Amino acid sequence: MLAESTYGAWFPPMLSEHGGEIDHLISVVHWFMLALFVGWGIFFVYCLVRFRQRGGHKAVYNPVKGKISKYVEIAVGVFEAFLLVGLSMPVWDWYKNEPPDAGADRCEIRVVGEQFQWNFHYPGPDGKFGRTDAALIDTATNPLGIDWENEDAKDDVFSQEMHLPVGKDIYVRITSKDVIHSFAIPTMRVKQDSIPGMEIPVWFKVKKDATTAKLKESMTQTYPIDKIKWRRIRHHVAVEDYQDRSGQVVLAKGAPLGNNLEQGEKLINTLRESGHTELVLQPANPLEVICAQLCGNNHYTMKAQLITHEPADFDAWVQEMIEDRTAGSEMFEDF
Repeated sequence: MLAESTYGAWFPPMLSEHGGEIDHLISVVHWFMLALFVGWGIFFVYCLVRFRQRGGHKAVYNPVKGKISKYVEIAVGVFEAFLLVGLSMPVWDWYKNEPPDAGADRCEIRVVGEQFQWNFHYPGPDGKFGRTDAALIDTATNPLGIDWENEDAKDDVFSQEMHLPVGKDIYVRITSKDVIHSFAIPTMRVKQDSIPGMEIPVWFKVKKDATTAKLKESMTQTYPIDKIKWRRIRHHVAVEDYQDRSGQVVLAKGAPLGNNLEQGEKLINTLRESGHTELVLQPANPLEVICAQLCGNNHYTMKAQLITHEPADFDAWVQEMIEDRTAGSEMFEDF
């Protein structure tokens, strides 16, 4: 199962092609720090016992010179240099200094953070971002101030969900409207501060088998109804319809177990009383974009759904968004 096979020792699933190098570096650093912690801890305890105050011993106030400690410190310094030069710098050089070539195989996205939401601007099939103007910004309908009358903007797409094609280069141009945010996708091992007045690019590629549909399927689980805790599965949805004794559907396929604890417990009790002993559930959506920089009182709400598609399905989503916006514009023109 994809969701199981991509978990690391202490990491969330790793779904990008570059993520393995980052996970390897983090693992080496953690094992190294563990070795230092244990080693110095043992030495500390040894000193407490060996040099404790007791009869017949006199304190020595002159510095003690020891070769072993000097060799250990040199070895630690050499290994830290190896971490920096041998592991960190090559990964950084590859990840930050080799952007994917522009072209049909590169999906380019403009990401703008603001308190407290992420805004995603896609250039559409023509590959050109339309003009934006601060004077056109409308918090409810046009947070980025896109000039929809501009020729290059006619096929642009705006969304507050992030949609990505798998197996293609993703090139993200990040900025902010107000304060410093941090654009982060833990499952893709991507993190970059978004800074007002600056546009900073990051790039990555989603693994070909990491579509949202496959992830949801691989993370489907059967839960004994007597052991279900609503708070643990509140972001899950049913995989099939569940009926009561009269045949009425009380939990529809794709529906969550209520929007709050009271609703959830009531629904679970109804299902239990209807004779159901287990529920088959899957995450409503296993991926998300978060803000990793404290950016205000509602920082915790600054999330966006991340949905990954096969390239053809991504193109279909772009076309659907264009058609929906065009249809909406024509409807308002009729008024």
